[in-house]
Amino acid sequence: MQRYPTLILLAALLPGVLTFSMQRRPAANMASAPQAGTKSPESRKADDPFAKLRAEWSAALHAKQLDSLAMMYAPDAVFLEPHGQRVSGRPAIRDLCKKAMDTFTSDLTFHSIVTEQSGTLAYDSGDYQETLTANSDGAKTEGRGTYLMVLRRESNGRWLILAQVWTEASPAPSH
Repeated sequence: MQRYPTLILLAALLPGVLTFSMQRRPAANMASAPQAGTKSPESRKADDPFAKLRAEWSAALHAKQLDSLAMMYAPDAVFLEPHGQRVSGRPAIRDLCKKAMDTFTSDLTFHSIVTEQSGTLAYDSGDYQETLTANSDGAKTEGRGTYLMVLRRESNGRWLILAQVWTEASPAPSH
């Protein structure tokens, strides 16, 4: 069994999960040129359920489709905010997203670095860039940071977000 540092995080987030036989793969947008007989990066990305979830998540946030966004979370999901607050359960996460949507319009781009899966559990980790436009006055704020989504495949085959955490990168000090 291979060991990965992120397994420590998974074990902390998912009590009772002791061991994994991980299938490591680079994120779809990090794929190399296709070899003869393989799918193109674009078709691999279309087949990648995690790339699809990321795209749907950012599109729903941007379009302010609150219920669609909330339904991407498991009923028992947790959202860990950058400042450390834990938001537990789909209704509480929905309320958090509503407050964000009422305040800003988000234009967010994910850059997935690694996705790993074992059975019905997976995680996706990478960087993001976001432009927030204030609904009140149109002022724009640029942000960037890292993210981690822990996902669970439901019995119907759909992947839902079980845990999500964001960090905000501090601006580089000016010299």
